[in-house]
Amino acid sequence: MMAILQWGTLIICSVVLLLRVPDAVRGRNRMVFGILFIATLCSLLSVPGPYEAIDVALGGWNVTHLILRFLVFAAVLLVGLRVANGLADARGHRLIAGPPGRWALAASAVAVVATFSLMDTRGSSAGLLEIANDGGHNAVVAPFYAAAGRSYPGFVSVVLLPALVGTATSRLPRLIRAAALLTSLGAVATAISVPASFAPPDWLLAQQSVNYLAVVGYVLGLCLFWLSGLANKSGR
Repeated sequence: MMAILQWGTLIICSVVLLLRVPDAVRGRNRMVFGILFIATLCSLLSVPGPYEAIDVALGGWNVTHLILRFLVFAAVLLVGLRVANGLADARGHRLIAGPPGRWALAASAVAVVATFSLMDTRGSSAGLLEIANDGGHNAVVAPFYAAAGRSYPGFVSVVLLPALVGTATSRLPRLIRAAALLTSLGAVATAISVPASFAPPDWLLAQQSVNYLAVVGYVLGLCLFWLSGLANKSGR
């Protein structure tokens, strides 16, 4: 089941990325293409085979997972700015781009590096699952590392939710409302993933399902926003 989640998310991200290539080549909305590229790369690094191959080349200390965390931060920042601008959400844009957002990003980055440095990260392990399941010190620190990595995405998601829900329940065209609804699901899943970091080991599949739902919700939401823009242009 875990492999289905991993490969399914990677395939969805890859397909949506490929659909955006023609517009990116023409110079249209390259920020969205950049977001999708980073999301696809993050999905690739969540699959054990590619992850372990890359991490072994980097020394086998799971530095790849630390890089993955910062790629997620970059993607979420761009998503937040893009969605806030697209929905004319001045409050959301101000919170993400302004001092609150910068402090949230800085605090999350420091917490991620600090908790990562407290673990024994020898031995490449996708998702750090084997590291966390070692017991002892790693088992204690790993949930805090996971929560730190999800805290900034959670912050951005909570900031975006009011505008997304407002759009999803508005009288705007159905495609726009559907896009806002999917993105809202991604945002809710992202926010839930923070406390879910402390779920017991028996809940691992549910925890991972929430994480992948967050990625798929955001990616498909962005795709529908893009399609709604194309539909609007063709209808003029």
